[in-house]
Amino acid sequence: MIRRLLLLNVLLAAAALILSGVVPLQAQRDPAASRGKLITVLNPAVTEKLAVRVPLTPRLATLEGKTIYIVDMNYEGMEGTPVLGEVQRWFAKNMPGVKTILKLKGGSYVADDPALWKEIATNKGNGVILGVAG
Repeated sequence: MIRRLLLLNVLLAAAALILSGVVPLQAQRDPAASRGKLITVLNPAVTEKLAVRVPLTPRLATLEGKTIYIVDMNYEGMEGTPVLGEVQRWFAKNMPGVKTILKLKGGSYVADDPALWKEIATNKGNGVILGVAG
């Protein structure tokens, strides 16, 4: 049974490779055949106007007695990753004077979460670790 599945996978992969090469080979042989099939792709994320620059906040002299938010950016909607929990445990073990708060950012990693940023500011978070881990 395993050999049959392996053979099927190999045959499917070979068929995909063969078929994926058919169109490019035809286009190479006859460039005129592909002229009507080309499209223009625009990237809306790129602009020529530079973003307003905001200076970075100065580094803290010490983390002792500070509150650090560890924010999971919710990469690919995974609803949290164990890596950032491990970071929080490291702080508890190695720097017990640092208060850490682990939060999952709402939405996807590219979406804004104004409620979370307001919470951090209201609770006087001294620093933030933004984590994108999978």
